[in-house]
Amino acid sequence: MKKRIGIAITAVLLTLGLAGCGRPNLSVNHHDLKPDGLGAVIKGQSRHQAITYRVDQGPKQTEKTHNGSFALTIPAKATDQKITLSAGGTTQTVKLAKAKPVIAYTNLQKKYNQALTATALSKQDRQKAITLQKQGAKLKQQQQAITKTVATEKEKLAAGDTRAASQLARQAKKAIALKSQTAKFQTTSAEVTAAMHQAKQRVKNQLLPTKSRDGIHNLVSTKDIKIRVNTDRQQVVGLALMVPVNALKNKTQAKKFAVSFSILADSAGANAKKLMKQFQKQTKSSKTSKTTNKALHSNGLDFRIGYSTTTLYIYITK
Repeated sequence: MKKRIGIAITAVLLTLGLAGCGRPNLSVNHHDLKPDGLGAVIKGQSRHQAITYRVDQGPKQTEKTHNGSFALTIPAKATDQKITLSAGGTTQTVKLAKAKPVIAYTNLQKKYNQALTATALSKQDRQKAITLQKQGAKLKQQQQAITKTVATEKEKLAAGDTRAASQLARQAKKAIALKSQTAKFQTTSAEVTAAMHQAKQRVKNQLLPTKSRDGIHNLVSTKDIKIRVNTDRQQVVGLALMVPVNALKNKTQAKKFAVSFSILADSAGANAKKLMKQFQKQTKSSKTSKTTNKALHSNGLDFRIGYSTTTLYIYITK
């Protein structure tokens, strides 16, 4: 009986040993990669249950193998990267090329949040905000003009030109009128500020956080949209907008998607209006079962569209 058990164990061990035969200690499919979307996927084979890898001088990390294969995602950076993989005494090196930064995160966050908050304003308050912005610029120009003229006329008066006195009097009247306009401007400004605060509260779960940690992670995650980012030292090197495929078939959700896409595209530096036309044309001529579509381009940015069975992905890179 013991002999039979021993033979059975030997057979099992032999089978396991043979299962590993033909598989290398460690190999990778490609030694030179370029970023694709938010990062790059390193694929390879190993007879071991796990491999270790290290990005540049970072800490060692572990990736399990499945049926002798592995795939690990490395976030892209604004600098070249060297990934060292090892298993069973064998080492492989993969070089990942740098990605061009899309925009500084602080700029993206400010533009996106301001634009999103504006969409939550009433039509009347939105018009007030636009008018206020124009009035503010005009008042500033008038103030600068008065200050400059007063300085010039004072110099003339000091030099003995008595005609400067009448000009100074006129500028004083302008200053009084400007003060009255400024008071009205400040009242309207306070109203708009209050309206903006209320609008901000309505979209607070969709606003981008003040700072973004390095690597790939979600900035916004709601039932309607997800915004994923890859940040490297507060530089955005990739963005992804994800929405349910079904959203494109529902009028209300499709409108929300269009707004989110337009705001994100504009905030990143693209021409959203032009992109939306291209996107609509492309979706009409292709089926959502396709995994990838032709990339769209605007102001140096690439917008690559892909589908899964449930989700539409739009990757923004430079």
